[in-house]
Amino acid sequence: MKRRLVTFIGLSLTILLLLPTVLLPRRLAAPESPSLGSYPKYEQTQQQRPTQRTRTTSSSVSQEIRRINGRLAALKRENDSLRVRVIALERNLRAATGIVPELKASLESAVKAKAAMDSSELTLISQLSLIMNKIRLLEDKAAYIDSTNFEILSQLVLLENKIVSLTSSFNDIMAARQAESQPPSTALTDEEFRRRYIEALTAYQNGQYREAVDRFTELLSGGSQHELVDNAQYWTAECFYAVKNFKRAITEFERVFNYPTSDKGDDARYKIALSYWNVGSHDRARIEFRKLLNEYPDTDLGDKARRFLQSR
Repeated sequence: MKRRLVTFIGLSLTILLLLPTVLLPRRLAAPESPSLGSYPKYEQTQQQRPTQRTRTTSSSVSQEIRRINGRLAALKRENDSLRVRVIALERNLRAATGIVPELKASLESAVKAKAAMDSSELTLISQLSLIMNKIRLLEDKAAYIDSTNFEILSQLVLLENKIVSLTSSFNDIMAARQAESQPPSTALTDEEFRRRYIEALTAYQNGQYREAVDRFTELLSGGSQHELVDNAQYWTAECFYAVKNFKRAITEFERVFNYPTSDKGDDARYKIALSYWNVGSHDRARIEFRKLLNEYPDTDLGDKARRFLQSR
C-alpha cells in the first residue's frame, strides 16, 4: 500500500507539472484564434494599441502560473516529506519484521516453561495430598490403637476388680462361717446377723445385685455394732459399682470410713478413685489415688494406684 501511495503522489506531481505547458499555449493563443486576414481593420487596431482586455488576460495567466508553481513546490515538499516518512516506516517495518520471529520464539519458550511449571506444581500438589492422606490414616490408626488399648486396659482393671471383689467376698463368707462355730456373746443375734450377711454376699456373687443391696441394707438399718457391719456397708457400695451406678457407689464407699476400725478402707478408697474416673472426673480420681498412696502406701492397692497414675 505504501508503494501505491508513492506512485499516486508521483503521478499527481507529473500531471501538475505538465498542466501549465498544456494550458498556457492555449490561453496565449486564444486571441489569435480568429482569422485576422478577414478583419484588417481589427488587426491594425490591435497592432497599434493593445486593449485593456489583453493586458488583463496576460496578468491572469502569469498569476495562475505562479500559483500553480507554488502549489507544485508545496506538493513537492509534501511528497518529499511523505517519501521520508515512508522510508522510515519501511525501515521500522523491516526491523519489526525481524523482531517478530524472536518474540514468537520467546513467547513459545515462555508458554512451554509455564506449562512445565504447572505440570510440576500439579505433581507436587498430588504428592503432598497423598502424603497428607497417609498422615491422616496413620493418625486415625494410632488414635484407634490408643483407644483400643485404653478400652482393653479398662476392661482388665474392671475384671481385676471383679476378681478381687469376689475373692474378698469369698473370704468374708468363709470368715463368717468360721465365726459361726464360735459361741457369740449374744448367740442368736450374732448368728442371725452372720446368716443374713452370708445370704447377701451369695446374692452378690450370683449377680443378684438388687437383692444383695436389699439384704445388706436390712443389716445396716438395725444399727447393729456387729464386727461385720462395715463389710456390709462396703458390699452395698460394690453392688452399685457392679451395675455402673458410680455416683451412688461413691456415696456408699464414703460411708465405709464411718467405721474407723474397718479393714476395707483401702478397698473403698481405690473404688472411689475408679468411680470418679468412670464418670469423667479424672482430676478428682487422681486426688483419690494420691490419698490411697498416702494412707495405704504399702498395700497391693497402693501399688495399683501408683501404676494407674504413671500410665495416665
